Amino acid sequence: MSSKAQERWQRLAAMGAKGEIPTPEGEARMSAVILEVAEPLLKQYAETPERAKTVIMLVVFGWNKSLSPPDKQAVVEKEILDQLVPQDGSGEAMGMAIHIMDTAAERRETMFPDLRKVIVDHEVEIVGANLTLNVTSAAVPEVD
Repeated sequence: MSSKAQERWQRLAAMGAKGEIPTPEGEARMSAVILEVAEPLLKQYAETPERAKTVIMLVVFGWNKSLSPPDKQAVVEKEILDQLVPQDGSGEAMGMAIHIMDTAAERRETMFPDLRKVIVDHEVEIVGANLTLNVTSAAVPEVD
């Protein structure tokens, strides 16, 4: 098993997953779901391949944040932003990151309210004008 595959498996195991399960037939593929949620944000912000990758990453963070209990979402967002935006980073970068994550969360809640899967890992490949997204997801445990 490659080190990347091992890291992904460790993240899945930490969330209680017993193993990776392929998308059941008839169920939406998470890569397609994330791209659908990201579509207007990619159009707005992705002038370069690197910015497209950043937008996808922020959409994934926004998706995952929206699956947290409402009282924990601000803490989750702060942890994400503390890792992504340097302390002396621009307010514009911070504002853009928050806007993308909030928009992604709102679109998830509107478009896929019953799809309760957290994104464990994602990989974006851009060749020419083609963007390919591979996603590893796991069901969110039900909270009593």
